[in-house]
Amino acid sequence: PNGGSVGVGFAIPSDQAQKVVAKLMKGGSIQYGYLGVQIQEVTPDVASAIGLDHSGGALVSEVNDGSPAARAGIETGDVITSFAGQDVKDPKDLSRAVADVAPGARETADVWRKGKPMRISVDVGHNSDDVKTASLDDGSGAPSAGRAPAIGLGLMDITPDIRQQMNLAGKQHGAVVASVNPDKAAAASGIQAGDIIVAVNQVPVKNARQVTQAIALAGKSGRKSVLLLVERGDAQMYIAVPFANG
Repeated sequence: PNGGSVGVGFAIPSDQAQKVVAKLMKGGSIQYGYLGVQIQEVTPDVASAIGLDHSGGALVSEVNDGSPAARAGIETGDVITSFAGQDVKDPKDLSRAVADVAPGARETADVWRKGKPMRISVDVGHNSDDVKTASLDDGSGAPSAGRAPAIGLGLMDITPDIRQQMNLAGKQHGAVVASVNPDKAAAASGIQAGDIIVAVNQVPVKNARQVTQAIALAGKSGRKSVLLLVERGDAQMYIAVPFANG
């Protein structure tokens, strides 16, 4: 394609999203391996241009100043083909491999640079951030004034750490489902931890607060259910959740 390089965001499977959320709920923050690079897909055209005999790997489009990658000597234009002993076939593989490494560990990265392979040692860093949560369950089993109906959800904003850990695109908005009460309507309707709610009653939402407010508004309007647009892995679906008093 013509024009400049385009960064690619990848969704992760729902089971891995649930593991991410479980880590968050356990400690209130994410502790995972951090490299500090922006990466994109190596297309056949890119591979040909840089002398690789096959497409694959993760092309480094930017190295964050002061990051573990910068300290290790990784450069813009490098193609990372393996990390910590795991083959890297695409950016998603690299994101997973780095996230699986304990912060502080020293690992090796196989890199293709200017027509030559090389191996670089990297002291893996960590990137953690406090997680903002918004509960949609007041514990009473019934809606109360100023609160969302108790459909049984706990939500988190999409912080920079969550965005990286879940391989979300830079423009991804919404709220991550952090917890689902198994005895409430959301669970019965099929909502899962790790889902991302991107719209409520066909109105886009940007964060957990907007989801909470939109569900509360739907409950106060007398509707018997609320329609949630949910992203799960690579799929997007509508799920109707009935209110407790519906």
